[in-house]
Amino acid sequence: MYIKQIKLKGFRTYKNETTIDFTKGINCIVGFNGSGKSNILLAIEFILSDMCEYKQVFLHEGIGNAVRSCYVEIIFDNSEKYFSMFKEKEIKIKKVMENMKCEIYVNEKNISKNQYVELLESCGLCVNNLYNIIKQGQIIKLSNMKDEEILNYLKSILGAKIFEEKKKDALSMLKECDAKKGIIEKEFQEMNTKLESLQTEFEHFLEYKKLEKEKVHLEYHLNEINYKNVYKETQTLKSKLQELKNKTQDEDNNLSSSNNTKSEYTEQLNKMKLEIISYQNELDKSVSEEIQNKRNITHLEILIDEKRKEKKFKESKNKSKIENLNQINDFILRVNDKLQSLKSVMNLKEREIEDKQNEINMLLSTKQTTNAKDGNYSHNVKKIEKMIGDINTELSVLEKEAIKNDKYLKELEEESKLLKNSVNENKTLSDKCADEISQLNSKSENCVEQKRQYQQKISEGTANLNIVKSQLIEVNDKYEELIKSSNKEIIKMVELILEDSSIHKENVLGFLIDNINVDKTYVKAVDTVLENHYFTLIVEDMKTAKKIVEFIEKKREEKKKKEFEFKDFFFGKLTIVPLLNMRKYSEFTYPNDKNMVPLINCVNYNSKIYEFLKSILFKTVIVKSLECCQNYLEDNYNCVNMDGDYMSKQGFMYGGYNKKKYGVYTIYNKLKELKEKEKKEKNSIEEMSNNIEKIDEELRIICDKKSNTVAQKNGCLTTLNSITNSIHANEENVRITSEKIKQIKEKKEHLEDYKDKLKVQILHLRNNNVNPDEWAKGSVDINALNEQVKKLKEELNKVTNEYDDFKNKLELLYQKRNENDANIYMEEYEDVDIDEYTKELREKKNNIEKIEKEKMLYEQKIKQINKDMESVKSNLDKIYINEKKHKKKILDLCHQMNQINEELRILEGKEENIRKKKIILPQGIKDPNEYKNYDKQELSAKLKSITLELQKYSNVNEKAGDRLNILMSDFNELKKRNEEISTSYKNIKDMIQHIGKKKDEALEATYLKISKYFSEYFSLLFKNRKATLVLKKMSEQEYKDILREANEKRARKKVIDDEAYVDKITGISINITSNEDEKMSYTIQELSGGERSIVAICLFLCLNKIDNFSFFFFDEIDAALDTVHRDNLSLLLRELAQRGTQFIITTFRKELLEYCENMYIVRIVDRESYIAKGTKKEAYEIISIEEKNAIEN
Repeated sequence: MYIKQIKLKGFRTYKNETTIDFTKGINCIVGFNGSGKSNILLAIEFILSDMCEYKQVFLHEGIGNAVRSCYVEIIFDNSEKYFSMFKEKEIKIKKVMENMKCEIYVNEKNISKNQYVELLESCGLCVNNLYNIIKQGQIIKLSNMKDEEILNYLKSILGAKIFEEKKKDALSMLKECDAKKGIIEKEFQEMNTKLESLQTEFEHFLEYKKLEKEKVHLEYHLNEINYKNVYKETQTLKSKLQELKNKTQDEDNNLSSSNNTKSEYTEQLNKMKLEIISYQNELDKSVSEEIQNKRNITHLEILIDEKRKEKKFKESKNKSKIENLNQINDFILRVNDKLQSLKSVMNLKEREIEDKQNEINMLLSTKQTTNAKDGNYSHNVKKIEKMIGDINTELSVLEKEAIKNDKYLKELEEESKLLKNSVNENKTLSDKCADEISQLNSKSENCVEQKRQYQQKISEGTANLNIVKSQLIEVNDKYEELIKSSNKEIIKMVELILEDSSIHKENVLGFLIDNINVDKTYVKAVDTVLENHYFTLIVEDMKTAKKIVEFIEKKREEKKKKEFEFKDFFFGKLTIVPLLNMRKYSEFTYPNDKNMVPLINCVNYNSKIYEFLKSILFKTVIVKSLECCQNYLEDNYNCVNMDGDYMSKQGFMYGGYNKKKYGVYTIYNKLKELKEKEKKEKNSIEEMSNNIEKIDEELRIICDKKSNTVAQKNGCLTTLNSITNSIHANEENVRITSEKIKQIKEKKEHLEDYKDKLKVQILHLRNNNVNPDEWAKGSVDINALNEQVKKLKEELNKVTNEYDDFKNKLELLYQKRNENDANIYMEEYEDVDIDEYTKELREKKNNIEKIEKEKMLYEQKIKQINKDMESVKSNLDKIYINEKKHKKKILDLCHQMNQINEELRILEGKEENIRKKKIILPQGIKDPNEYKNYDKQELSAKLKSITLELQKYSNVNEKAGDRLNILMSDFNELKKRNEEISTSYKNIKDMIQHIGKKKDEALEATYLKISKYFSEYFSLLFKNRKATLVLKKMSEQEYKDILREANEKRARKKVIDDEAYVDKITGISINITSNEDEKMSYTIQELSGGERSIVAICLFLCLNKIDNFSFFFFDEIDAALDTVHRDNLSLLLRELAQRGTQFIITTFRKELLEYCENMYIVRIVDRESYIAKGTKKEAYEIISIEEKNAIEN
């Protein structure tokens, strides 16, 4: 087995991964001082030993990033199967150090430290003592050792330290055995003296016991006689007591039956009271409804009378309005006739004017020829031009009038459009008002229906409220019976406290009973356990508790000063629990048992009070029955059953059968529930009353809206009538204006034609030079015609003005007629209101009739119930009389029973005393027959005589026998222990001798093996000398002297025997002789320093033969040798290398380089080492440089 390869990374100066391949033979590593040669041997030692104490030392420390991990890997050649458990030819061992932890891998598999140690030991490597790795200075140290030190060094290599440790343990055991022996001997002496004194005491004790037994028999028979007498008297009294109990039970049954009948009658009476209350409420309700209906009827009748009077008054007014309307219609007819006649006159005048104009035109055309022949030209022209000017002025007037009429026509058309839009708007508004009126009617009907429903709900709510009140009365009676007066006053006190503004209500959780919820099944059990804690006030913190206490103290002071007027305030004992100050108990796991349930799991509670509730209900469980709770009581559980029977872990019991149907929790919560229900019903009734008031207000608003909407609708209709009349008048004006425009256009056309003719005439005159005198004749007729035309025009204007006046009068008549129509329409709406009021009045009267019938029915029912109540009360009085009789009988019987119980108690006391005094015969002792026939007096006399004899033995030691037995058993035990210690003492001595012999045998065998090779290697190193190893032993005389001294010490009792562990081998010496003269011998101390080093190296190489190592690691072993010794050492190493041993050596000397197979050069750059194979030349250069440096320094 040898090392084939080493890999290292991050180790000491080798930062990067470095691989070194080795072969068999001599492998030399050369390099400058501090280059990292020794670190390679340190890496081998790191992986083959247990070097993990100074882990930081192995990590590389240099320039650059810090190295956190390192590893060393060695590949062994396993062709010779040194590692027998592996079949591979190569074994790879890797040791990784990361995060200050070492991991070991063998063939890439992670193994533990113990497995690794076993692996190395299997092939002869010891992780604690690697003597095949020889460091600097180790040679010198071995060369300076004495004979004893060499022996100890050899022992450490062989593992003899184990023998020494076993010897030390055995010696300490021997010392302990010796000490125990001395103690046992002392105890033997003390026991012998005690046994003699106890023997005499024991004989007296036997006599005493004999008399004691006889006394026991006598007392036993006396007690038996007394017990029989007392038992007979007790049985007679018990029979009498049983008879009285039976009589009491009969009376009690009679009383309970009368109580049952009484409760039935009471329940009937309560029900009757409730019925009377409900009927009375219904009656009151009916009376209130009747009063309300009567008020409504009177109100409606007054309204109807007022409306009818108003209607009559308006009807009288309407007659005159209708007459006026008829007159207006007559005037309108007459004005329309007058307008028609004026229209016809206007048309006639316009035709006449037209005819005259045509006639003038004809005259002008006939005179043209004559005027052309002879007439004054200039005169005629001027006249014609004047006529043209008149026509032009008339045309301009007509033009202005046409423009004016056009403008007026446009205005009329615009007005007509506006009127039509207004008609549409009023129609839509009228339709909208009609829809709104219908919506208001439906809304009014809905409101009336809602009001009726609310009234019905109020009646139902009142009935429910009466039922709740009656239940409250019943529950309150039970509440008064069950709840203590102090607790009632505490409730009042807490209500007062919560009203105070200085106390934060959110910090007060209330009573315990308010913070829990219990199922009906477990109510009785919870009542039994928590009844005394129900009215404990729970608050969040101590601050709130202090404020409550201050409030109570303040009220107490006010009461003392007589300033506090609240009479019912009670200063009782109020228990306050601040939750933040509660001590938290550790959580407890209850056993999984079907026969029990933890009580805290049966209660639903506020999570804040968990710790408080746990402190009360800790280890309290519900069981099926108290018979099965014995096991739980032994485990310190409190037990309670479903019926409320409670048994505590201390052993006391309370609860038992309760005749009451309901407990405190049930009654309190029922009362609380009914109060909340009552409050809810009252709030509901109040809310519905408020809703009815709101509906009444809404109805009033609807009525106002309706009247406003109707008035708005009527206004729209009136406006529509007036607008319609205006449209008619406007259309008439449009027609007249259109006709005027048409006439103006025709007249304009006629004048234009006439003007054109006059212009033609002027042209004609200019051409023909007409005579003006002749023209004058013809012009006379034309002038006359023009005068007629003027008169006709004036008449036409007068007729037109008269037409306009009549037209304006017609418009005024239309307006008056529309106003009268609107007033008449309003009267029709008022007739509709009267019909609605009449209908409502009829409904109210029908309601009153129904209510009267209901009243009669309720009064009859109340009378009947009162009669039934009288009969029930009479029955109850009879029951009360019978109850008094039964109670009196029960009291008499109870008095008799008390007397008997008192007598029984006295007898039971006697019986208990007899039972206590009763002598129990010892087991296995028969009762002597001689005492069975004795009477009481004889037994007493015999007992007295024996008591006198026993007085003689008053000072007897009663424990003598027991102490004697105990002492004998101790004596035997001590004897047994002495024998065991003696055997163990002998065994230990034998074991020490065996260990010593084994050690000496191993040393001698190793010595023989090493001595042979030492002589051989020494002769190779020193040609003219030879050496042998000598094993030093004691002589027989010395050994005997030591044994004698040990015996003397043992005699003086100072130490134990030492002959068992005396070592006969005292050391190993080296004997050196000359080949020339064998008588001349030397010791190692007589040799020079180099020679001693050679001897030490020789001894190291011999150690290889102990475990047959095939590799050595030397770190500069030739440092202290001269040239001759280095040459001799080189030859020896070559010889051993040829035999198969591998050497890995670091050196600075040339002699070893001559015979090495592989050369490795180590260099260091920036604190990082690098190694590579080199030549002998390179190695010589490095060695020569180092030698020069050494000489210079």
